[in-house]
Amino acid sequence: MRPRFPAAPQRRLRLAATTVALLAVGLTAGCGDASPSVAAYVDGTTITSKQLDAAVAGVGSTVQEGQQVSPQAVLDAMVHGVIADHIAAKNNIVVTDAERGAALQGSNLEPLVSVPGAAEVAYDVADQQIVAQKIGPQPYLDQVAQQKVTLNPRYGVLDEQQKLIITDQSGSLAQPASPSPTPTP
Repeated sequence: MRPRFPAAPQRRLRLAATTVALLAVGLTAGCGDASPSVAAYVDGTTITSKQLDAAVAGVGSTVQEGQQVSPQAVLDAMVHGVIADHIAAKNNIVVTDAERGAALQGSNLEPLVSVPGAAEVAYDVADQQIVAQKIGPQPYLDQVAQQKVTLNPRYGVLDEQQKLIITDQSGSLAQPASPSPTPTP
């Protein structure tokens, strides 16, 4: 029989507390830079959840009754707008409002320009097209792949090469039930 030391319960308690602390650090290590108020980080630029919510509300005010706006689609446009801005700056390209207007003219995004909150989303899409045209599609895609983007997991998973949000996957540790349960009458 092993002798029992009076300090053993304290050591076990300290060991348990240390184990819990290390486990907590290990589980959150991948989220070190993430903040719940941030939707995405794009090479040093922050897109906040508040900015995303305002953009979704702006775009949402333009859709027909019964239609919904995907926050992921809006965030995707915003992320690519920031990427286009970074690539434009790196290549000494200035995108003018006249160029944006011409790029959006006749498109389904043109009506967004006159809506507060939605105009920036339309400009983000236009900026991508304009910058890609100015430097060429392949150089643009190559530079997109070099951008560092961190996506808040609540919005999905990011395709690291193209920087597109994959909406049928989740960054969450929990997976939805499959198939979804159907309510009984």
